[in-house]
Amino acid sequence: VPSACCLAIGDGANDVAMIQAGHIGVGIIGKEGMQAVNNSDFAIGKFRFLRNLLLVHGRYNYRRYATFAYYMFYKNVANVMVMFIYSLLALASGGRLFITVYIETYNLAYTALPIVLYGIADQ
Repeated sequence: VPSACCLAIGDGANDVAMIQAGHIGVGIIGKEGMQAVNNSDFAIGKFRFLRNLLLVHGRYNYRRYATFAYYMFYKNVANVMVMFIYSLLALASGGRLFITVYIETYNLAYTALPIVLYGIADQ
């Protein structure tokens, strides 16, 4: 599957190649040393912390993406509906409703700014 993502979890020097080959590497501090931790994206102290890492943080990430998708859908529907109503009222004359600078400002203000504020307020 082209969109698949590979999580590699290891706790020793023998797992370093696997951690580096995976998209996301998690190193566990263990008796075998710190080689896996030094070559990973995330480090945890014990195997039991994997549950929180995968379930809790995975859920937070899913909720962030879902909120982002809903917001983008709402923003674009609002923009398209205004232009559609204008085209009906203008009898499809082909005239522009917005200057290009207004559209760019709308996309900047309603795309970047709320996402930054949501990221600041996020857990």
